[in-house]
Amino acid sequence: MTSTKHLIDTFQSRLPNCYKKQAFNIELKLKEGTFYSALGGKKIQSCPTYIRFKLGRGFRFIWHIAPDGFHPKTITTRQGFERIIKQLRNSSY
Repeated sequence: MTSTKHLIDTFQSRLPNCYKKQAFNIELKLKEGTFYSALGGKKIQSCPTYIRFKLGRGFRFIWHIAPDGFHPKTITTRQGFERIIKQLRNSSY
């Protein structure tokens, strides 16, 4: 299982500290049982088992909804979001 810290550490661009804090806060709240829509998450229509959170204007945080809970999938730029969605639709990403 991938952790939020691992995603941030391996992200190719530099993620500002305020967005890192927001990502960790989302993870904490989801593990506490807060409903994702209360945190600003939205289901991805073309991939209904995935939800996305906005981390500011330029970054997106994608989570997978599994039977055993939520799992962080990736952090991407706003511009790379469509590419990631295509990968999710075409494979078991």
